[in-house]
Amino acid sequence: MKNEELKNRRVIVVGGSSGIGLKLSEELIAVGSEVVIASRSVEKLMAAKRQLDNKVTTYELDARDEQAVIRFFFEVGEIDHVVAAIKPDQVTGNFVTMPSSEVRKAFEAKYWGQCYVARHCLPYLSKEGSILLTSGIASSRGYKGYSGIAAINGAIESLVKALAVELAPIRVNAVSPGFIERFQNDTERYDALKLFGIRPPLDRMGTHKEVSAAYLFLLQNQYTSGMTLPIDGGELCA
Repeated sequence: MKNEELKNRRVIVVGGSSGIGLKLSEELIAVGSEVVIASRSVEKLMAAKRQLDNKVTTYELDARDEQAVIRFFFEVGEIDHVVAAIKPDQVTGNFVTMPSSEVRKAFEAKYWGQCYVARHCLPYLSKEGSILLTSGIASSRGYKGYSGIAAINGAIESLVKALAVELAPIRVNAVSPGFIERFQNDTERYDALKLFGIRPPLDRMGTHKEVSAAYLFLLQNQYTSGMTLPIDGGELCA
């Protein structure tokens, strides 16, 4: 895929101040995109701006607040692509005993946050543009203790399919990361995952760069819509 398709394009990355979103922002800058990142954490936004050599515009945004999302897009103005890489606090635990309030909180952040972003970007989004959301492989495979995450991700993937039809010709897709390193050579987390029997065929976790490549592909491919692309090292095949 030619990166020229993203050159001089204005791309919003909600959740772009850390992790996969931050790496994607770095990759977008490298191919010549004008990048705006939004996050709840002012501290992370400042750190991201320093890491990206002040080549981004930053906004403080809590995507759970629908009115704040409306104001955000009004202030940002015209855009070409929107990426939501929102990652709430992890909600894992026994289905029977896990507090429902914690699952609701995560649902508000990851599902409703992305839903608000997709809805309220539309008046400003190029008709040749796209909306790119984030789910996760727990939607497609059962993992003990992951019922809340599975429900949230499943809802996002269903939303993607519906919006790809309803909002066409605007393209709507999602990336579904598997087990991804928090930082380079994150052996501690992988060792913990193996205790639960999780070992993708590639026998390692993915990197932020490998996942960001999937976002770049979906942003650029003009004939892909309604797709949820798993980046999981073969975990769903095992």
